[in-house]
Amino acid sequence: MSLALHDLLVCCRRLENEKAVERRKEVENFKRLLRDSETVRQLDRNSDSKQGKQLNWDAVFSVLQKYFQKEIKNLQQTKPNASASTQTMRQKKIQEVGSLVKYFIRCANKSQ
Repeated sequence: MSLALHDLLVCCRRLENEKAVERRKEVENFKRLLRDSETVRQLDRNSDSKQGKQLNWDAVFSVLQKYFQKEIKNLQQTKPNASASTQTMRQKKIQEVGSLVKYFIRCANKSQ
């Protein structure tokens, strides 16, 4: 496994962390890795080869889905009758999580 994919794999594991703070810290690193041409090239190569144990676009998307579900679940577990500022922060967080998924899809589609 290349160093670029190893870094992405570590990042994906951190995105699956149970602690929301740890997941939040890793989002910028995730975006940075997706901007790296070597990471994209390796993901493309592994996705094209269809080898089961290699990190590819589908595997990363699966991790991103789990991240999305955890974040939304956390937001839904908070009190529904919160203040207006808390409601605004929730909406902002939902938009941030959604924009990360959109960013990933754009990166994956651009490279293919």
